[in-house]
Amino acid sequence: MPTDKGFGVEAIYFSGGGDFSLVRGNGRMGAALSPSNSEDTFFGAPGFETTEDFLDRKINKKKFPNQKYTLAAAFDLADRKGSGFNRYSLKLGAMAKYNTLTTAVSPGAGLNGIWGPFAVGYSLYGDETQLESGGQKLVIKYQVQTYNVGLYLNSLILNYANLRLKTAEDSSFGEYIATVQLYTASLTLGKFILTASKRLEDSDAPAFNYDTEQLETRKIKEEYFGGVQYSLSKNFMLGVLYNYYLLREASATATLFF
Repeated sequence: MPTDKGFGVEAIYFSGGGDFSLVRGNGRMGAALSPSNSEDTFFGAPGFETTEDFLDRKINKKKFPNQKYTLAAAFDLADRKGSGFNRYSLKLGAMAKYNTLTTAVSPGAGLNGIWGPFAVGYSLYGDETQLESGGQKLVIKYQVQTYNVGLYLNSLILNYANLRLKTAEDSSFGEYIATVQLYTASLTLGKFILTASKRLEDSDAPAFNYDTEQLETRKIKEEYFGGVQYSLSKNFMLGVLYNYYLLREASATATLFF
C-alpha cells in the first residue's frame, strides 16, 4: 500500500461485475478502503464455496461473491530516497476485514522492506466465510500467511509470492490447507506497463475444465495472467487484464491519482 501524499481510486470491471478501492496517503502513512477483497482472484487466496456454486459460477463466468469490507493502513518506519543500496524503506501494515454475514471483524498485520533492488514482505491475517446450503449455515474460520521476495531491475520487476491458507483449529469445517505460488514479471516500456504471471494452487478443491465445463479432481491448478496498462497522464492510467478473476475473462482497469 502506498504512503505517498495524495488520493487514489482504482476500479476493475468486466461483464460479470467489478471491484473498486480508495487509497489515501499523507507522506508518512496510508490507508485504503474496499468493499471487496481478493478472494479467489489471481493474486489472492482461494475462496470457500459449495461445489454447486463453484460449478455454476465458472460456467456462467461470475466472480466470487463478496461478503466483506476491508480496511487497511500502512506506516513508514524508515524511508530513505536514493539510488542503489543507498535506498531503503520499511513499512508496517495493519488491516481489518468485516464480514457482513457474521458481523465478525478479523485482524491482520504485515511488514514490507526494500533495500536497493531487493524487496521482501510478510503478512498474516485471520478471516472467515459463511456458507449456506440446504438451509444450513456453516462458518469457516481460517488464517492466510503470505511472504514475497522481489527484485527491481530498472524497468523490470520480478516477484515471487507464497500464500498459505489454513483453517483454524476450532473451525467446524475441519483441517484444510491450501497453498498458492505466484511468479510475476512486470516490464515498463515508456508509458506502458506489461505484466505476466503464473499461479500454481495446491489444494483439495475441485478444478474446472474449461473445455468440457465439468469438474475434475486435480490437486495442482495452473493458471496464467496477463495485463497491459497505459499512462494517459501522470495521474490517470487505463489497462486491460486477462484472468484476474480466474474465469479466463477480460477485464478493464482504471487508476486515478490526485
